[in-house]
Amino acid sequence: LHVVRLGRYAPSTTPISLAASKATTEAILSIGLVLGLLACTNGDTQGLPSFVAETGNDISNFFTSIGNAFNTNSIPMSTLLPAAGAILWTGWVTCAYTIYAQSFGQSRVSPTDANLIYTTQPLFSALFAWVILGETLGEAGYIGAALIGVALWLVTGTDDSTDKGEKEKLEFNVDDEQAFLPISFFKDKLQSAGMKSKASAIDVEKIKSTR
Repeated sequence: LHVVRLGRYAPSTTPISLAASKATTEAILSIGLVLGLLACTNGDTQGLPSFVAETGNDISNFFTSIGNAFNTNSIPMSTLLPAAGAILWTGWVTCAYTIYAQSFGQSRVSPTDANLIYTTQPLFSALFAWVILGETLGEAGYIGAALIGVALWLVTGTDDSTDKGEKEKLEFNVDDEQAFLPISFFKDKLQSAGMKSKASAIDVEKIKSTR
């Protein structure tokens, strides 16, 4: 659903705006979740699920230990600098950049093509694990990779071309179209095909009569 919705807004919005909105929303929700879990540990936790109380206690202990370590200067720079670098890498590259890259990419490809690309993620993960870490696949891994490749080949092989698929989406019949589709659906289809002048020619009453 996220890929489909992103495919709807990415072409009409800049990637940096989408990335900033998503990152801001994630940050607000994450901070709210942490504060909520911390608040749970300060009160009566008997009525809460055990994992909620345990997570809240772990977060509270973490902040307490970090605060004590800074107050006593017990964290050496040899530990602090790599930790800070890992935090910045996680925030800027693996989170912020990937959000931007996804928004940028989906402004140029359809949600269907984007999902096909995302399906290859396990293959690239295995490839980088082999190149960087020297990991190897077992028998089940090779079978899974082969199944992913065959599935992609079957899906992409059924489409003659992207242009043909887009053309077929636009060539709909008002009489035969499913009745639950809103009227705006037909106007949007005509307008997206550059036929704004024909949008007003749709017989609204005829569409309503088919519902």
